[in-house]
Amino acid sequence: MAEKIATRAAYGEALVALAEEYPELVVLDADLSGSTMTKGFAKAHPDRFYNMGIAEANMTGVAAGLAACGKKALHQHLCHVRRRAGV
Repeated sequence: MAEKIATRAAYGEALVALAEEYPELVVLDADLSGSTMTKGFAKAHPDRFYNMGIAEANMTGVAAGLAACGKKALHQHLCHVRRRAGV
């Protein structure tokens, strides 16, 4: 049986591996590379990693623009949704 690792760790490792196969792959992150585990990609490919800060809506537009220019853009952020009782 394969070693068990956290899903986000596997995701980060997969991004680094995919970057070798897809030179047009770029990653955009919302200042959460430690939590989303994209920090490995950032270290391996700093020229293809964009830390957009806490501007998630803008990051989506930038990813769309990069995709329109032929890049395979992945934008990463965490979404926390709260729901009140009765809503």
